[in-house]
Amino acid sequence: MSMKTGVCGAVLGLLLGSLSPGQAQEASDPGAERSAQESIVLDTILVTARQYEEDARDVPFALTVLDVGALESRRVDDTFSLFRQAPGLSLTSFDDGRFAYFQLRGIGPLSQAIGPDDGSVVTYVDGVPQPVFASEFGYLDLARIEVLRGPQGTLFGRNSQGGVINITTRAPSDSFEGRLRLEAGERGYGLAGTSLSGPLAGDRVRGRLSLQASTVDGFVDNTAPDGGDLGDKTAYAGRGVVSFLPDDQEGLRTTLSINADDRISNPFYYVLRGQPDRLVEVAPENEVERTTWGASVRLEKPFGPVGLSSITALNGFRTDQLLDDTNGLIYGPLFGRPSSDFLAPLDFSDWVEDEARLFQELRFSSLGGSDVAWTAGVVYFRSDLEVELDNRSSFSPILNGDRDATQVIDSYAAYGEVTAPLFTSRLRGTAGLRYTRDEKSLDATFTGVGFPGSVDFFEEFDEANFDFFTGRLALMFEATEDINLYTTVGRGAKSGGFPRLTLNAAFGVDSPAYAESTSWTFEAGMKTKLLQGRANLDVSGFYNDVDDEQLFVLDLVAFQFVPVNLDTRSLGIETQANVAINRKWSVSGGFGWTDGEMREGDAFSGAAPGNLIPNVPELSTTLTVDYRGDAVARGPRLAPFVTLTHQYVSERSADVADSFDLDAYHNVDLRAGVAFGDLEVFAFARNLMDEEQEINGVLFGPGLDAASIGQPRVVGVGLTFKPNL
Repeated sequence: MSMKTGVCGAVLGLLLGSLSPGQAQEASDPGAERSAQESIVLDTILVTARQYEEDARDVPFALTVLDVGALESRRVDDTFSLFRQAPGLSLTSFDDGRFAYFQLRGIGPLSQAIGPDDGSVVTYVDGVPQPVFASEFGYLDLARIEVLRGPQGTLFGRNSQGGVINITTRAPSDSFEGRLRLEAGERGYGLAGTSLSGPLAGDRVRGRLSLQASTVDGFVDNTAPDGGDLGDKTAYAGRGVVSFLPDDQEGLRTTLSINADDRISNPFYYVLRGQPDRLVEVAPENEVERTTWGASVRLEKPFGPVGLSSITALNGFRTDQLLDDTNGLIYGPLFGRPSSDFLAPLDFSDWVEDEARLFQELRFSSLGGSDVAWTAGVVYFRSDLEVELDNRSSFSPILNGDRDATQVIDSYAAYGEVTAPLFTSRLRGTAGLRYTRDEKSLDATFTGVGFPGSVDFFEEFDEANFDFFTGRLALMFEATEDINLYTTVGRGAKSGGFPRLTLNAAFGVDSPAYAESTSWTFEAGMKTKLLQGRANLDVSGFYNDVDDEQLFVLDLVAFQFVPVNLDTRSLGIETQANVAINRKWSVSGGFGWTDGEMREGDAFSGAAPGNLIPNVPELSTTLTVDYRGDAVARGPRLAPFVTLTHQYVSERSADVADSFDLDAYHNVDLRAGVAFGDLEVFAFARNLMDEEQEINGVLFGPGLDAASIGQPRVVGVGLTFKPNL
């Protein structure tokens, strides 16, 4: 019997064994079972995908929604665990807190993001966009995550060409409540989190405080002298929220929020594929500390049928990192030299990145009760990114020298969208448009260290402006009470800009701006309720036509990255479903099929027409099985529960040249335990089958293909305690 068969049999046995004699008798009564099933109806899924609350079935594009119950039972704690739940969502990450980029339906950076706003799939938390170079953070005390598919530039703005991760945190509660979560497992895994919420001063002032810390040991052996295991990380996160409520419905509501997230890691980045063991050889040991922070003020006030909303936010990040740029097990074979030739102090980079951002949005929207829903607003955004990079290399002039660069972005936008009945109340049309102007500047210096081929000093200053329109047109038709049909045409855009690093400064040459990217997306689908409200099924098809997608290309001669713009196209089908089988069992999941390819070639990058878009699987699926049992009648009233999730990701091309394919993989997570009143005790496993999962890859030279790999299996135990205080 295989391990997979044994595990599945054990899970099935646990589920069947959890039925008490009384429950089994209830199930044997067809009339009682039929009556119980008829009373089960899935809750209405409310979202803010269009900046106001509405039923997800009324939104004319596809989206994946994880509510608070799904987030807790599936342990969605970060970008990786979210990626496991959304078919068609691709992730490029080194699990170090600074490199995490999403692609959605084949739209997104073709390798690494080039500049500080090259996102394509932008993450928003409570209406505030998050830094691209710090988009890997702890998902702390959340109420809901919405993965919005297709261009969202009309309402969410800058660079949301492929979609948006729209995150809503839990609001302060009107009564005292608390939550404690503790977990421990193998490989030194540990997590401790708590939240407290309730009134602070009567009924009109409420607060919420959430804190969390976690750690896990490394799993990749560093064979360098004094090397240990790489891939370990420690994270701390906190958020505080205070809400000031009006004494009547026409008053001003004010919400103040602050947050911070600190991550310390020792990443390995890439391992050579085909090795029997996970090995690297780096010295000094890679070390990264990244801290994100944020503060915001939200003001909300109704004026008759119109609501005013203002968001003022400051956020940013700082990253300190000391990296060995040359893994000896890769660079040794590449140059035909012993791996020890690339040990310290010859090849390393010492980085400091610091970004401060200001976001201001003023929005007017219609309030509920009107047949016509509309929203309009203006936005100002500013980013100041400072990069200090000191490079030393034994072989490359471009990797020697000290760089200091400051990028400033000023962005201005105005937008509006309206949804109204067309001829009949069953047909609704949506039209939206946004104008954005980005003004960008680069001020940088390079100081040489005497390496042959590089200049002693170089200074550059440049400016670039970008103007673009985004928007969408959509129709939603209520075919029956349970079936909605829709079609949408969306215009997407992603601003151009300057590379994060002044790549050519070592040779005394300016770093030119790269072009903006534009796209058209066509989507049609249906959203249905089935089985008398006990199930829903969403089906969508899409076609994306992208001009000038942005790419970072590794120059194998200079050993540095350069920007390239290439055209792509992608098409596909997505389905999602939720089924309440009975009061205890539910199943949800979906699949995404995507056919994405390059539409033009480029000799420098190796791209050719017809090559696959890198890191976009043709097939990705998710499946979650939930069981929530009744409390056992005799003895301690323990109620069993089980959540089993599965993700499948098919083979993907590693780069635009189709140099090699990343392996397909399965990921299985399990959480099973018992609830006793406010207390839950459980066992869990992540990556239960301990599959080696290749997340992204790069070709260093002939026969030297490398991959970044995900975390191996972690098994442990935990508890949650959620009392009403």
